[in-house]
Amino acid sequence: MNILMERYADIILRRALALEEGDVLSINTEEENSEFAHLIASKARAITGNGSYIQNIENGKVTETEEAATDFPIEKRPTALLYLPVYKPYREAEDGKIFTAPEIQMFRHLSEPLDNSEPMLPFASAPVPSDEWGKVLDDEGNASLSASLLSDLLGLGEDDYLENDESSLLLYEKDKLNDLALVSGHLQDEEGTDLEFSFLPGSEFATTITKLKSGRTFIPTIYSSDIFRALDKTSATGYFTTTRPFMLFGHIIRSFSARIENGKITEFSADEKASRLIRLYLEQDSNAGVVSELSIAEESTAAANIEYFALPEWDRMRGVNLTLGGPRPESLREPEARLNANDSLITLSLPVGTDTLIFTAEDGEGNEYTIMEDGFIREE
Repeated sequence: MNILMERYADIILRRALALEEGDVLSINTEEENSEFAHLIASKARAITGNGSYIQNIENGKVTETEEAATDFPIEKRPTALLYLPVYKPYREAEDGKIFTAPEIQMFRHLSEPLDNSEPMLPFASAPVPSDEWGKVLDDEGNASLSASLLSDLLGLGEDDYLENDESSLLLYEKDKLNDLALVSGHLQDEEGTDLEFSFLPGSEFATTITKLKSGRTFIPTIYSSDIFRALDKTSATGYFTTTRPFMLFGHIIRSFSARIENGKITEFSADEKASRLIRLYLEQDSNAGVVSELSIAEESTAAANIEYFALPEWDRMRGVNLTLGGPRPESLREPEARLNANDSLITLSLPVGTDTLIFTAEDGEGNEYTIMEDGFIREE
């Protein structure tokens, strides 16, 4: 196992899951990732003093459970969970087909249930470099291409790779935004975006950094740089143009423009191939074309400097993004927000802003604030 994967395992255990002494880790994976799973189990033991469970998955079912990195039977249930997904090849999406939830999940567009309960244990999903992931990034790609993305994103080539964590700053910025009690916003970008919207009542700004009732924090997506909040599903009005590539049904879309009225796409423009896939997306359910969430990340982050990950959970951390379809439930803090948020089986995050975008917002008393300018969140 090379040094990059050794360091990636450290990031997963020490930064994302923040394992502690006494923890027991459960790793779900497929045979393809077995070697990496055993490396993680070995490193976990050095932190926790315990072995780990490795559960092998085939066709979505657990076929075997192994107690790894231990000389004795593990007499404790898991206290932390890790999933090592295998990047699967995409099949062609058929025109006019209405997909089931498992099929949507295969394309990485399945939304999260809005009534998700708060997690009880730290968990994370850690994509592993592979030839299939490399091929999605580049027709000539291989595992080394996806490995280089991990290295660039997580600073794995730096001696201080475990210290390159901006979680504290991100949580500070999130709290400052919530202190402003914003009710509406406006995005303007010379590259083709002018959109006004209202935030969903009962929602607040959130990040992918998750906090348990015990106070323990973890990062389910391994890396976190964005702050997001649900929007009133009928409020967005104007137009937008995407500014970076994004993935739709397994294909890279380079450019997409749309007009929004009363929160929903009314017309759009894209090349022939992209238009076919966008129409297919919008046909999946009646709320698929609703603008449901705003996500912001500074242009100075590692993710913003990478054109394309082919992983929605990281692609939405590049600059400013709008979500169509189902929003993430983490920002829905009050019961009224969960009842009134856009409910859709499918979700799609669209990059709409770079360092030329200006994001302004107002509070309930009409005070206006410049939230983002020149690619940075501003301190008022």
